[in-house]
Formats: sequence, C-alpha cells, structure tokens
Amino acid sequence: MFTFDSEEVTFDSEYWRFDIAGIFDCIEPGALVEQEANKVATQYREATKFLALIRAYLGETEAVARAACLIPQYFDLDSAGGDQLTIIGKWLGFQRCHCICEAPKVFGFKCGPFSSSDQIGGFCQPGSTWAGCPPLGAGDICITDDEVFRGFVKARRYQVLGLYDIASLQSAARLLWGETATVISSRVGRVTLAPGRALSEFETMLVPVAFRVLPIAPGIQGTIHYGTGPIFGFGEGWGGFCASAEFICPADPHTYTCA
Repeated sequence: MFTFDSEEVTFDSEYWRFDIAGIFDCIEPGALVEQEANKVATQYREATKFLALIRAYLGETEAVARAACLIPQYFDLDSAGGDQLTIIGKWLGFQRCHCICEAPKVFGFKCGPFSSSDQIGGFCQPGSTWAGCPPLGAGDICITDDEVFRGFVKARRYQVLGLYDIASLQSAARLLWGETATVISSRVGRVTLAPGRALSEFETMLVPVAFRVLPIAPGIQGTIHYGTGPIFGFGEGWGGFCASAEFICPADPHTYTCA
C-alpha cells in the first residue's frame, strides 16, 4: 500500500520511504525477498524449486524498489550534476541557455582595475568599435558549468518563494557573485546591486540572466553598479573623502530588452 502525506511532504510505501528533507530509508538487500517468502504456506516450504522461483521474481521486484528509493538523492540541488541538475533547473523554470543582448567589443585598452560592462577590443580585434556607437543586438548564451548553473538555480529558489526582502536579495546575489556582492541602494521603485569585484567577460555577459533570477519584486527596477571600490557615503561600511570612494553609478542590466 502506498500513502502520500502532503502536510509533511513524505511518500511512503511498505518497502521504502522518501521525504524531501533528504532522508532516504531504503529496504536492505534481501529484506523484501525474505519477508514475502516467509508468507508461503507451510505445506510448500519444502518445495525448493517453487521457493527458488518465488525468490527470483521477488528479487527483481526488490531491485526496482531499491532503485526507485535511490532516485531522489540524484536530484539533490547541492550535489546533482549534468542532466539531473538541468532537470532541477527546469522544475524551477530556469534553462541552461538564454537569449541576451550583445554589443560589439569597444576599442580601447585595459589599464588597472576595470569596472565596466563593456568588452574591450584592441587594434586587431575584428568588429571592435568606439564606445557608445555599437547598437545592442540579440544573442544566446548557455551555462554549461554546473557550479555556475547551480548558483543561478539556488538564487531562483528565492524568486519562486517570493522572498523579496533585502536580506534574501543579498543572499541570492552572493550565490551568483560571491561574498562581496551587496545591495548598495534601495529606494522607491529601484534597487541597485554591486558584485563588489571585477566580473569576468563571461560573468558580465550573464548579468542580464542574473537579474532574471534575482528575487526583485515585480514593478521594481533592478540596476547594477560595476565599480569595485568603496561607495562614497558617511558611516560604517561607506567610503569617505579619503578612501578613494566611488559614487554609485547604476547601469541598466538589459534584463529582457536591448533598448
């Protein structure tokens, strides 16, 4: 007999039990076979061939039950990889590949700490152009790295659960960009996040995707500050006049449109 308890989110049967907290109580090898074989009537206990046939069929049933019992552990978000992790992402409405806005590389040179969404191209870089000139166009990007994808899926959970408070937003941002990520500004209708470090070229391309999974309430505009230095302000955690502080420079991450 199978029973499902929706309140405790557990799934039970006579031979195996699963709950989403990650506790797996599977039957021991041979337990099902002997349990059922012991139910054979006494007059057939000496029928060795009959008992062998019973045990053979029960052995196949037990193998299926044990395999079914072990399935959930392959879909643990903390340890799943490959196709299993992709399936978890799909369950939460998040795919591996996404449409994003692309811009040609901007002509210039990297000198010291670089904090911009522009991709720099030198003399020999095909297609590079002047800053402000290239139009944004549609492109595709896929997250093939499991650890990067895992961070996005974990951030997506906050969004699915409707956790739109600042603490949850900052926790989700740190799943994407690390412990340096912070919510540096929030006001009516807009919130600004800062990775707090220089992003790689691939991470910069993923910024629009990041803002699709961050738990920002509907109707609130999310922006990003690419600077890596302390933010100018007064009080604990802010950079003052003598700290080479930066003013907040919120940029549109182009979450869904290229306009």
